[in-house]
Amino acid sequence: MKKPFYSFVFLPLFFLLSSCSNTIYFTQDMRNTLNKSKVPIEEVQFYNSKKIVLKRNLSYDETKVARGEIKYENGEYVEEIIIPKNTPGVAVGHGNNFLNIAFENGRNRDFRFSENERSLYQLIPERIDQKNETVVYDTLVYLLEHGSNRALLKVKKNSNFNFEKKKRVVKGISVGRQ
Repeated sequence: MKKPFYSFVFLPLFFLLSSCSNTIYFTQDMRNTLNKSKVPIEEVQFYNSKKIVLKRNLSYDETKVARGEIKYENGEYVEEIIIPKNTPGVAVGHGNNFLNIAFENGRNRDFRFSENERSLYQLIPERIDQKNETVVYDTLVYLLEHGSNRALLKVKKNSNFNFEKKKRVVKGISVGRQ
């Protein structure tokens, strides 16, 4: 008997809190609307839905030139690049079902987001072998930390994605007037 009560209380609360976000997932339908409106995809401000963490092992000589945060883990130097959740990014390349999104300036510093089965754009590793997923970033190969590959693209809620809707106010009919 307590299950329906809990779902009655917590389910609406969950939807209320989740609706407070000012970003929404970028979908293929939104992209189609942009294309029909002739809005260049490069003019859209994107955001990542999850933190993206890249790691790679460094030799001692490489520690002097690494740009990311350098940690000493298990006897090895590790470079870590973190892209926090909701970091703004821009499209620097695109195809029919993918977007290359950059979150920082520089050549080869972008990620491929491809349309998934739910028509959302999801981060795609360049290579998957055994347990490791890797991407090439700034011409170097990095491991994607577990969960980073589930990052989706988001955009801010605004009038750009309010699909056309017709609105009219009905005044009613009085007796004797038809």
